[in-house]
Amino acid sequence: MEPAPPVSTNRTSAAPLVGLACLALVLYAASERSLSPVHAEAYKKKLEAVRLMQDGEAAVLSAKRRKGVSIDRKNDPEGYGVIGPQFTLITTDRGSQTAKSLAAHPNFAAAVTQMMLLAGVERGDLVAVGMTGSLPGLNLAVLSACKVIGADPLVITSVGSSMFGANDPELTWLDMESALVDRAILPYRSLAASLGGGGDVGRGLSPAGRQLILDAIARNGVKLLEVDNALEAVKQRMTLYDAAAASRGRRIRLYVNVGGGVASLGGAPNARLIPAGLSRRLTERNYPNRGVLNVFAERGVPVLHLLEVEKLARELGITDASPGTVRPGQGLLFIKYTYNLWIVGASALLVLLANTLVLRLDIRKRMLRWSRSERIAHS
Repeated sequence: MEPAPPVSTNRTSAAPLVGLACLALVLYAASERSLSPVHAEAYKKKLEAVRLMQDGEAAVLSAKRRKGVSIDRKNDPEGYGVIGPQFTLITTDRGSQTAKSLAAHPNFAAAVTQMMLLAGVERGDLVAVGMTGSLPGLNLAVLSACKVIGADPLVITSVGSSMFGANDPELTWLDMESALVDRAILPYRSLAASLGGGGDVGRGLSPAGRQLILDAIARNGVKLLEVDNALEAVKQRMTLYDAAAASRGRRIRLYVNVGGGVASLGGAPNARLIPAGLSRRLTERNYPNRGVLNVFAERGVPVLHLLEVEKLARELGITDASPGTVRPGQGLLFIKYTYNLWIVGASALLVLLANTLVLRLDIRKRMLRWSRSERIAHS
């Protein structure tokens, strides 16, 4: 009978591999357990901006009550105070109640603070702002962020508003602005104001509606921008911004657009072409018209475009996967999760050393077997 063939001894023992796998699992679990929440960048500034915006909304709500303006709890269930009715004589366009309510969430003040800081805005810097009455919540968020950072906003407002914005003739955005100043919450007033609406000249509004806006501009003591068309509105705004910057001896560091004002954006098609959020450099496109935002971007000034509210809210963590929104002062704007680098680093090093040790032992074992086989073969 022939002898049985020798059993191969080249296979690595399973025990070391199982041990390595178990060690890796244990160290992976330890690394995952080290994941812990810490304050996000500029945590204190963001929290201060949120509280300031809450105070501002409370001031607007108080002004509404003093003026006898009705508060519709169906359309403003949170009681922010900056949500207007659906139809009024100064309503310029359709609008989403959901978007207007989201824009009034105080966490937007933290989000704008974060984006302004990312743009490099510092204390004493000039920030040009183009507002409309359509998103008073975001207007308030921008001004709250400016105060917290210490920036100096140069604001020009288009007073008309789409549905559910600052479209109550008795409480336009300029009236809200005055209430904030009177209550010593924010010190900022618009440099000038236009009618807004079509062509930035109130096209689409009735004569009575246009007169109500003119009355609001007059009673708040704001300079009226008298223009015949959107192109002239852009030129006048740039002249005002440049003059204001020159008088202060400083350059404008950021342009912020809030809403869909035609003079600020250049028209509705541009609103879809310009990405929401912060753009340090605006992508070159064949824009149908040039608004103030385009002019600043061409000068190399970063631009912050605040319009697609629901999209921004998702991206910034103001809304989450569950229905509704996160609470003011909470969420990923304020907290970030980080691993303990000591534990992660030590775990990686241990796995590397263990693999090296097992590999060396395996090579040594193979070399001994090979040497023994050679001796047997030559004997």
